[in-house]
Amino acid sequence: MGNKHLKKIYQILSETYPTFEESDDPWSNNGLNATPFKTLTSVALSAMTHDKRVVKACIALYERISTPQELLELNDEELRECIKPVAHYNRKTKNLKKMCSELIERHDGEVPNTREELMKLTGIGRKCTDIMMHFMFDTPSIAVDTHVHRLANRLGIVDTTDREKTADVLNEVTPNLYKIHAHEWLIQHGMKICMAKNPKCIECVISQYCQYFQEKKSS
Repeated sequence: MGNKHLKKIYQILSETYPTFEESDDPWSNNGLNATPFKTLTSVALSAMTHDKRVVKACIALYERISTPQELLELNDEELRECIKPVAHYNRKTKNLKKMCSELIERHDGEVPNTREELMKLTGIGRKCTDIMMHFMFDTPSIAVDTHVHRLANRLGIVDTTDREKTADVLNEVTPNLYKIHAHEWLIQHGMKICMAKNPKCIECVISQYCQYFQEKKSS
């Protein structure tokens, strides 16, 4: 159902939600995306963690460091203490150290601007790469997190448990007109309306195009 009405869905979402630039975005307000390195680190820390905790961890970290070399100069305990608000901080401590070593050894301390090289970095997967390509390197790409993945499946745009497949399909079928801000609208709708438990279907502005809602209504 979703693909058939995709343009209309994006049109409605674009009229319902602001873009990140138009909103009071905590990442921008707190410098989490001030440089490619900070953006990469912030995104790596954001996995399985609420934004408030990511912001708290990154503020503490960026008071101490701003480059890969400076991060490596922190001992593990210092780094762990900074990023303790995020989930899996022990594993992320190790991953960040490896990632910074790779940036220095392979890229002279700079963040690579190609999808292939980003994906080779420790702790950087498909979602992180899509975010970097989109927001840092001006290559429109829809990043898929748990909220976007759930929403795309409920709408009927995809039918898969694989987030990478969801990302492939969304990036293929989304019209270029909407691709630059699609991630921003989809994630807001997924977080505010189409939640995992007790989705607010009555309040949903796109329920008429939603496979999940139509099936629930007819059951």
